[in-house]
Amino acid sequence: MTRPTARLTRHLRAAGLGLLLAGVAVVPAMAGVVLRAASDVGSAQVRLSDLFDGLAPETGSLIAFPAPAPGESMTINARQLDGMARRAEIAWQPSTGTEEVTITRRGQRIPREQIDALITDALDRAPGAGMADEYRLDYTGRAPEVIVAEGLEVMPRLADFIYDPRSERFSARIEVDQGEGLAPLVVVAAGRATAVVSVPVLRERLARGAIIGPGDIDLIEVERRRLTNQQVTDPNQLIGQALRRPGYPGRPLMARDVGTPQLIRKGEMVTMIFRRGGLVLTAQGQALDDGGEGETVRVLNPRSRNTVYGRVAPDGTLEVGDAGPSLARN
Repeated sequence: MTRPTARLTRHLRAAGLGLLLAGVAVVPAMAGVVLRAASDVGSAQVRLSDLFDGLAPETGSLIAFPAPAPGESMTINARQLDGMARRAEIAWQPSTGTEEVTITRRGQRIPREQIDALITDALDRAPGAGMADEYRLDYTGRAPEVIVAEGLEVMPRLADFIYDPRSERFSARIEVDQGEGLAPLVVVAAGRATAVVSVPVLRERLARGAIIGPGDIDLIEVERRRLTNQQVTDPNQLIGQALRRPGYPGRPLMARDVGTPQLIRKGEMVTMIFRRGGLVLTAQGQALDDGGEGETVRVLNPRSRNTVYGRVAPDGTLEVGDAGPSLARN
């Protein structure tokens, strides 16, 4: 970004043209001095050699004025260049009055990811922020840009942070040490932080009753505010479960959409196992309910017309008596 000429002029006057106006002896310049069109500098000071080629080393090393901030540029016009050349006794003068030199200060840019990490870490600790796998940051206006002098080992820090969980708006004040005896660089960032949660979905369409395996699941990102308490967010809550209705790819599942795999179907004949002490008896009955492992279902004894309540075993039999729910009469 080019600074206004008026601001540059103030810099030059304030600096007093550095050592040029401090009574330092100036060595006459060599013949054949050429004005540079542009110059990149890495230090906090601009020297005459950054403006003119062909100067003697003693003259070229003299400080002309302060450099712009890291990452910024400034333009020196013909009038200012002529004044510096006269004071330093440099054999150069403008010929058209339109001559100028653009000075750009080199700098190192702090990665955007480093700034984002500062803010997301603060969000994880913010009161009322809740749980999120990550946050999507949408900055107001331009994203924060931090450029400091070359060679500095910079570590940005969060000086202040405000977050409103209802609106998801945040404001952050970030400080970065600039070295060179300068005050810390302050950057203010504001915007919206949208909490995002990873949610399991089916990869392909599965029929009712299908058992969900690890290979059937993908993860998608969903805004936390769009989730309900009934939506399944943990893949482990789906693996090994059976679909109670057809499942479709890419669609979050509700807790009611899955259940224990059905080992017993209503209307089917099942084997009942009665255990009384050391005595084991078996009998056939008709299931009055669907049931999965560990669930209690009703079974009708065709001979006695009694209703038996039993617990479904892993092999699909029904445990009654000491090993399961008691026998009940109609």
